[in-house]
Amino acid sequence: MGATMNLFKSVKRLLVMAAVILPSLSQAASLNIDISKGGLQPMPIAVPAMAEVNAAGQASAPSDLSLRIQQVVTNDLKRSGLFAPIDSKAFLQDPVSLWQNNPNFRDWRVINADAVVRSSLNQSGGRLTVDMYLYDVPQGKQMGEGKRLTSPRVEEWRYLAHRVADEIYSRLTGEQGYFTSRIAFIAQRGKTKWLSVMDQDGASRTDLTKGQSIVLTPSFSPKGENLFFLSYETGEPRIFSWELYTGRKYQIADFPGLNSSPSWSPDGRRMALTLTKDGNPEIYVRDITSGTMTRITNNSAIDTSPSWSPDGRRLVFNSNRGGSPQLYIVDAGGGEPKRITYEGRYNAAPSWSPRGDQIAYVRGEGGFHIALIDPDGKRTRSLTRSWMDESPTWSPNGRVILFSRQNGSQTRLYTIDLTGHNEQQVVMEGEQDASDPSWSPLLR
Repeated sequence: MGATMNLFKSVKRLLVMAAVILPSLSQAASLNIDISKGGLQPMPIAVPAMAEVNAAGQASAPSDLSLRIQQVVTNDLKRSGLFAPIDSKAFLQDPVSLWQNNPNFRDWRVINADAVVRSSLNQSGGRLTVDMYLYDVPQGKQMGEGKRLTSPRVEEWRYLAHRVADEIYSRLTGEQGYFTSRIAFIAQRGKTKWLSVMDQDGASRTDLTKGQSIVLTPSFSPKGENLFFLSYETGEPRIFSWELYTGRKYQIADFPGLNSSPSWSPDGRRMALTLTKDGNPEIYVRDITSGTMTRITNNSAIDTSPSWSPDGRRLVFNSNRGGSPQLYIVDAGGGEPKRITYEGRYNAAPSWSPRGDQIAYVRGEGGFHIALIDPDGKRTRSLTRSWMDESPTWSPNGRVILFSRQNGSQTRLYTIDLTGHNEQQVVMEGEQDASDPSWSPLLR
């Protein structure tokens, strides 16, 4: 527990990370990626290691830490599917010359780079400072202003690297990045299950529970500081909240019968959940501070798996009130639900995009696939084609969907772009299974 608390306290210190704009006379360039298109050609980008800079401003060759940061940044950009980082062995300008003299655009054009990152790293008193600039190689000019990012602890170098990747991603796509985020999931080995969290790239995993009881369906709070999850530690399915920065865990729902499917409202003040306290499974909304409970559905069918719209005004859930599991949308204060899925005999586990324009869900048709539907139900499309895909959850920017996939005896986590391209496994340490993922907001 002490290690867990220290980890999240360290991350919280980064919430006060300084972000300083560096002076520049150049204007923003026109180089950008049209991310609305699927199957686009990734942008060739050069991400050299950071020149090491001392307190006097003197630059030297990259340190081992600089090289590790470069690798994390490169991997983040490559996994997004939008960038094709160029092998550093092809670089004609070394990091020190690049930092001191600005890019030699001819050298970067020779290796067909569309963009190049110029950066430095300063280590002083346990503190890390990164200065970075981004350049449009074809036009031979700087893109926008420089950026300074700092971390109070060397141990948080990976977080700093993700911040650098987010900055590059944002400038070249025009939308928010998602690399400084975490994933909560249920790890399993044999019959033992436990709650874990890790960076979005599968690194820095921390196990929160000890596997002494069954845990299911974690859900991040809107600020990423808390987790709802379902636990059987009392012998009955009950909902708990875990404060990640303090390590405090407490029970938040203890009603007779089933307590399941906890989901935070976007403002963090309410919890949608499924309860059987009045008979069959129904959707309720509970005010987290006052405990006030509002019953949202009232039907003899099974209503479960609520997910909030980004504006907090509506809920999507699945119900078999029509004879088979289908998706419905209802006002967050109650009312008559509206059915939005009609194709297929199984549509469940909805997750509303942070952008508000699409809902990811599990669609049963010759297997169980991840699919998308517009909230008005007018347009649907399947993204995956595997045998058993479950539990979709969105990246903070609504660009990528994370889900679990059962393949034989193994269950692993995968991501796919909302266009249906760039499907790949989230590589983690160890041989444990992973399911029930929840993607956090950006950690700032």
